[in-house]
Amino acid sequence: MTPQIERAAREQGWQVGRTAKGHYRYVPPDPHQPIVIGSGTPSDHRSVNNFLARLKRSGLIWPWPPSKGKNRK
Repeated sequence: MTPQIERAAREQGWQVGRTAKGHYRYVPPDPHQPIVIGSGTPSDHRSVNNFLARLKRSGLIWPWPPSKGKNRK
């Protein structure tokens, strides 16, 4: 998807790769969380946001690195 999301996932212990058909495959470090598959060529303007939402539901911390200092609201 985006290099920033891929870098954040790798730094958090995710395995990131591509499937044989060119889809993105993100495997979370927690084996109880589902693997997230995303389109290799997004056709919808919301696809990146939807993909990021699925990653966050599987445990990805975003934004990365977490902000230091004041609590965000």
